[in-house]
Amino acid sequence: MSGLPSLSEPEVLAIARAVWRVSRVLDSELTPEFVFSAIAGRSVPHFHQHVFVRPFGAPSSVSWNDVDSWDEAPRVDEAELALLCRRISLGFEPGQ
Repeated sequence: MSGLPSLSEPEVLAIARAVWRVSRVLDSELTPEFVFSAIAGRSVPHFHQHVFVRPFGAPSSVSWNDVDSWDEAPRVDEAELALLCRRISLGFEPGQ
């Protein structure tokens, strides 16, 4: 596996569908300013894709992909994260 170009079309379509589903749940649950997606994999040949949000109010000095460095960024505790993960998983149930 050397990254995105090595994936088959069905694999790419499955990933796109998964990212779309996750982004819709994140948008609905967290109501962020933006939902971003980024594909990375430089050091070791592989593929992974991030889906993350940029909350409203993030200063322009904070990079689009580095909201975690913003001290005032909204945070969730472990219990809230578990609930969010459960709601995301519902987006993958049949018929969704």
